[in-house]
Amino acid sequence: MRLKNWKNLFFCILLASSGGSWCCIRVDAAESANTEIWRSKNLASTQVTDQLCQKLQQGVINSLCQQSSESQTLDSQMPLNLAQQTPETTQTDQDQTEEFRNTQKQNDPPPLESQPSVLPTSPSDSKEELLNTPDINYSQRLERLIELLRSPKSSPESDSDRELGLRIRLRPLELPPLPPIEQPVPKLKPIGYLQGRVGYFQTTNIFSSDDSPIEDGLIISGLTLTSAYLPLGSKTFLNGSIDGNLIRYINQSQYHYNQLRFNLSVYQQLSQRMYGELSWSNQQLFYANSSDRLDSFKAGDRFLNENSLQLSLGRRDPLTPKLTLDTLYELSVNFADPQSRDRIINSFWVSLNYYLQEPLQVGIDYQVNFSDFTQRDREDQFHRIFGHLNYRISDTTYMNVQAGMSLGSSTAENIDFDGWFFTINYNLQLGRF
Repeated sequence: MRLKNWKNLFFCILLASSGGSWCCIRVDAAESANTEIWRSKNLASTQVTDQLCQKLQQGVINSLCQQSSESQTLDSQMPLNLAQQTPETTQTDQDQTEEFRNTQKQNDPPPLESQPSVLPTSPSDSKEELLNTPDINYSQRLERLIELLRSPKSSPESDSDRELGLRIRLRPLELPPLPPIEQPVPKLKPIGYLQGRVGYFQTTNIFSSDDSPIEDGLIISGLTLTSAYLPLGSKTFLNGSIDGNLIRYINQSQYHYNQLRFNLSVYQQLSQRMYGELSWSNQQLFYANSSDRLDSFKAGDRFLNENSLQLSLGRRDPLTPKLTLDTLYELSVNFADPQSRDRIINSFWVSLNYYLQEPLQVGIDYQVNFSDFTQRDREDQFHRIFGHLNYRISDTTYMNVQAGMSLGSSTAENIDFDGWFFTINYNLQLGRF
């Protein structure tokens, strides 16, 4: 009997745990099929077993229902919690990514694609003196006129004097002697000049980028120590200069840098309207700010050293008394460190100038550069069309304004020179020696 009761209990537990129909199956022995006496004797034990199964069944159901309720509650709360936490995680990741990009940008060196030599330049004052033949000095013309007035003139004899047989000689009136003319003390020509420069350059594509052009400006301030054109012959002159510039971005302050440049040239007058020039120049660029990383660049470190050999041919043609046409061709061979900047540049420049009055000149210019990099597969085409205004404020101050557009492309990826620009330069002669 006890074995039969344990069998009933086992089947109840098995069915309850398997999630089947909640009922108790009672297994009766084969030998007690039609015996009423046996059924009556076992009625009490069967009822006890049924009650035990019902209690066990109810306990299992309650436990499963409680677990199901908790699971549903957890499932209903989980999307809400995830919805609340996901934006925070995403925002945090974005902030970390943006901070990493800013840090990486801060550690990047200044870009080399936009070189200072690409900036519009002003014509050289000393070269202008060589191209324009100076007029005769006013004091020299006055001295020649006085000498002509002092020279005696003999008057021809009249016919009446010949008939009388008289020879009359006119005597010049005695005038008080003129005071001696003070000869001007010849001034020594200066052999060198010290000039200061402040300039501003604004463009819509400061880094010559194709993907994301950035509009920014440059403030360029510096000093130039230059020599006069020292004559080596009747038509040959020697010139040299040293430049130091501080180049600062308006917004991209992490890319500030400094420039040091040396130049030595030989000028040859080929004809009254043409000239040639052979020159050597060296420019060096230095970091102005330090990187945040200990193993990266520091302020004062040099990141470009470039030597250039240049051959120039220029010509000036006067079209009218106030209108001139200037043309210039230049071949430049550049050797740089890093060697990826080695290149050969062919430049052509045309300028139509009109002199409104003596200190004011306006004009329109066209410039084109073709660059062929020798250490890598890259070619650049660069065009610039702009107008200019040159105004000489005094003998020692000079101002230049330019505005126009740049066009060009490169075989290198993400390089494009298209953009508008505006520049203004103020030059002051600080001294001469």
